[in-house]
Amino acid sequence: MKQYLYIALCLLLAACSKQPEIALTVSRCAPMPDGGRASACACVLDGKAYIFAGRDTAGTYRNDLWQYDSQTDTWNNLGATPLIARVNATMVAAGGKIYAGLGYSKQKAYNDKGYQRDWWEYTPATGEWKQLAQYPTANTVAATSYVADGAIYTLFGFGYGYTKDVYRYDIAADTWTNIEITQPRAWLNFGGRGAMCNGRLYFGLGYRMDNLTQWYEVDLPTDTWQQRCSLPGKGRELAACAADNDHVYVFGGRHFAGEMTGGEIFDTYLRYAPEKDSWEWCGQMPCGRAENQVAFCINGKVYFGLGEDENGQVLNCLYRVEK
Repeated sequence: MKQYLYIALCLLLAACSKQPEIALTVSRCAPMPDGGRASACACVLDGKAYIFAGRDTAGTYRNDLWQYDSQTDTWNNLGATPLIARVNATMVAAGGKIYAGLGYSKQKAYNDKGYQRDWWEYTPATGEWKQLAQYPTANTVAATSYVADGAIYTLFGFGYGYTKDVYRYDIAADTWTNIEITQPRAWLNFGGRGAMCNGRLYFGLGYRMDNLTQWYEVDLPTDTWQQRCSLPGKGRELAACAADNDHVYVFGGRHFAGEMTGGEIFDTYLRYAPEKDSWEWCGQMPCGRAENQVAFCINGKVYFGLGEDENGQVLNCLYRVEK
């Protein structure tokens, strides 16, 4: 019996270790006119992408909001927001409005004043910003937000260490509720990434004492985490992630190896097929090695770009993945 179990385990590992390659065409879009952003956040509403905050080419933290129209391939500067300038914020669209906040504002050293807990509602039709209930903790750096069952879930923000924070924001009541974790997840991390694909959330990667490759299918309302095929190759943090109707894409990111070496910044991107529970290597990104990018999906097309390269140069390029 043990022999059969061993063989089954070997077959499972072999299936997940395969790295099929598929050649995809990547088209260049109009670059961001303002020189680009690193560590910005993005979401899509009514067929347009919105990019908020981040760090510009001079290293200055920004609080402005930009809109990208894929139909005309043009950028629109929506101006400064009432939020404090920051990096590694989070933003999500729900119910015809945009919700944004959290992240980190520039301080002389990382401290409690830098961790931003504010949460805002933006109405594109009127340009109005409304401040909402404050996020419950200071674990707000590089948190990830998703919409499920009519609410917003925000998870895994970094603050005073690696956390397993999961909070549910009730839009109508303007309240945050802590989602108790019932399953042990020692891999909880900083810089993890994921996306919704056909109503299912996929999440993983990041860093916690090591670069992680674990990948999960998640149902946040029920706190159900099913481990899926791990990312092939090296683990990565601060990658960009977006999904179309068939795949979840992971772009670039960093393999952290300590302060002395810095590890490796990737120039490759992959995609995960939920129906096959498998990964495919899609090739090299035209921008080269990059991290802290944004990625989003408009009308079934996945876009990625901005971020910074291995020399810390902030990028303004944007690309569209063609199938």
